[in-house]
Amino acid sequence: MTKSAAASAGETSGHTDSSRSLSDRVYEEIYRRISCNEWQQGSRLPTEIELAEQFGVSRTVLREALLRLRIDGLITSRPGAGSFVTGKPSRTVFDFTRPGSIADIQRCYEFRVGVEGEAAFLAAERRSRQRIEEIERTLEAMDACIKRNDLGAQEDIGFHLAVARATENDYYAKTIEMATHAIMVGMKVASALSPLPPAERLMLAYTEHMGIFEAIRAGDKEAARTRMRAHIDSSRRRVFVGI
Repeated sequence: MTKSAAASAGETSGHTDSSRSLSDRVYEEIYRRISCNEWQQGSRLPTEIELAEQFGVSRTVLREALLRLRIDGLITSRPGAGSFVTGKPSRTVFDFTRPGSIADIQRCYEFRVGVEGEAAFLAAERRSRQRIEEIERTLEAMDACIKRNDLGAQEDIGFHLAVARATENDYYAKTIEMATHAIMVGMKVASALSPLPPAERLMLAYTEHMGIFEAIRAGDKEAARTRMRAHIDSSRRRVFVGI
């Protein structure tokens, strides 16, 4: 039995966590090779069969890893032609993450797009003067960080927590609190990758936050959701693609 066949047999026996671990391992290894220029931008990756055999996994596991790399904007797939490298992440990402955690951070961003988009929608729908003032105070705190040239990570997270609390549903705030570590790591990576000074980086986030706040304050639910999703997706690209 080949390695990939053995892996496939193990995956179909109900070991979901094991399958996810394999997918994470493949994702991070391909990510590493692209960041090291082993597979350069514009180059074609080996075929799915070759990659599955190389990593000792089934094609199902491999496809899960490739899907996440496509979400990150690092590869693209062309029907009948295969997968090609379209972006180059920085190796700096590995300096701020423990082994095995890059895939978790990627999943965290993907999860946040949906959860926080809905949180912004509900915050706009259920807005109250108290909650609006609370969100506004977090923006004032971010503005103070910009003037001090600080990273402003805690203040940034404070904004997202304030929006979550404005849903009047504790589950949203608890979810953001649980993801705080991954969010903080993402911010540190983005800071290290960016050529901009801290104040300018924070100003980008502040501007995006202000747009979300204005939509919530106006009760524009769809705009609040759309702007929050766009903000988190932009944050993800700044971490994984460095743009």
